[in-house]
Amino acid sequence: MAVRLLAFRLTSASHQYRFLTREGFHNKSAAVKDHHVVLSNVLAELSRRQLPSGGWAALRSSAQASLETTCLAALATGSEDSDAERRAQDFLLRVQNPNGSWPAFSGDDEDGVWVTSLAVIALRDVVSAIPARLRGVGWLLECVGRESNWLWKWKFRTVDRHVRFDPDKFGWPWIPDTVSWVVPTAFSILALSQLPCSCGSLEDIPIRVDRGIEMLIDRACPSGGWNAGNGVVYGSALAPHPDVTAVALLALSNRTQHPVVQTSVDWLEHTAATLTAPWSLAWAILALAAHNRAVESLITSLVTLPDLSGNDDTCTLALVWLAVDCRRTLAVLGVNL
Repeated sequence: MAVRLLAFRLTSASHQYRFLTREGFHNKSAAVKDHHVVLSNVLAELSRRQLPSGGWAALRSSAQASLETTCLAALATGSEDSDAERRAQDFLLRVQNPNGSWPAFSGDDEDGVWVTSLAVIALRDVVSAIPARLRGVGWLLECVGRESNWLWKWKFRTVDRHVRFDPDKFGWPWIPDTVSWVVPTAFSILALSQLPCSCGSLEDIPIRVDRGIEMLIDRACPSGGWNAGNGVVYGSALAPHPDVTAVALLALSNRTQHPVVQTSVDWLEHTAATLTAPWSLAWAILALAAHNRAVESLITSLVTLPDLSGNDDTCTLALVWLAVDCRRTLAVLGVNL
């Protein structure tokens, strides 16, 4: 009986049994082997692209280290406990700005940008980086969307009515002294939520996280999902973007019962099956896995896309690996399954 049970499986849609032939078994085994080959090639290419400084450039042809790319690549190579990861961590510690933030790229000005949240996440398991992370957290707590200022609140409530949102609900900008946007707000929520306590100078963390979550809910598109910043402009509903929606849903993984979140997860699940861009598909896999949706077929679609290791965009290369290793990635991001 046990042998027979291995020979068929139940298809969820039709509740019919489908016989798994010997040929089918070998085909599936070959596919799994091919997936491992593809992923090995991706990781090898990622290692080859690491710069002597320890960082990674945004593009294969570039020699200037990008902080977003370095953080994602460090998280990807971290699954191997590799020398590449340690070199990346050293690089991140070297380029931190005096004010606790991180720059967009090596050599940028010292004001800091949104990637500070990614750097805080990438250094989460490095004991020697605790002081640097705390300085980064301090910068994140001080960085607010410009609409939080009373004058800008008045502006958006009276004069500028082209966009529809509540200025009392603000998050984080891409760069200081600008308004809040979805992606930097989502990553800041993920970074701050990883802190084990909110005592002393960290006592404002719960308030900022809750405010950021309120902002994400408020800025959702009417039909679900998220555009880059607002859901409605000039009275017209904007279309959601798969990658932005996925990042927002990662930050809202503990708000699964909220109607906006449920509608957005459903929209992303429906849309993910049509995606062919590895960047968007990889983010969709991570978000859907965070909300306990099935992602096995999506992972298969991702790893069978042509010439993944030849993709010129190094961020995409790192994200492919992170999506396939989604359970470990979600743990690193602080998402509890």
